[in-house]
Amino acid sequence: MLALYGGSFDPPHAGHVSVALKALDVLDIDKLIIVPNFRNPFKSSVCAEGAMRIQWLKQIFEPYEKIEISDFEVNRHRSVPTIETVEHYAPDNEKLYLIIGADNLPSLKQWHNYEKLAQKVIFVVATRDNIAIPPGMITLEVNEESRSAHFRDHYSPLGLEETLEKNIITYYKEHHESKN
Repeated sequence: MLALYGGSFDPPHAGHVSVALKALDVLDIDKLIIVPNFRNPFKSSVCAEGAMRIQWLKQIFEPYEKIEISDFEVNRHRSVPTIETVEHYAPDNEKLYLIIGADNLPSLKQWHNYEKLAQKVIFVVATRDNIAIPPGMITLEVNEESRSAHFRDHYSPLGLEETLEKNIITYYKEHHESKN
């Protein structure tokens, strides 16, 4: 069985790593596909280009043979509804796990074609901000509170390997500050 874990990963951080590793530990899956988006449909922009985020994710998850980094959404050069990605990876209507953060629960029913999506996936929700997770959804208990937005505002530690973290910080200082 497959699990999809999508998001902006702008930038990737230890919280993302914790979710992915917890999913490998808890779910009976053959592969975890991490799918960075081109742009989150609920956000107006991204700071790091898709190719850069993919490169960073590949470096982070290279040691894990069950984890694959997908360029499916980034290569579309547009916001891709989750249902489109699910149908790409499960074209024969087989179910797959869809990993989301608990912070997505309030807007989940606003996602494009939510009813169809809910029929095709088994939701797996990573804990965040003490948000209650509804019954019927698998819970991933993670205690890592890193936040991409906080990093972009304060360059706070990402909890990643030192050289990679320095490269990410340099990238954001060079690219993000010029946009402010």
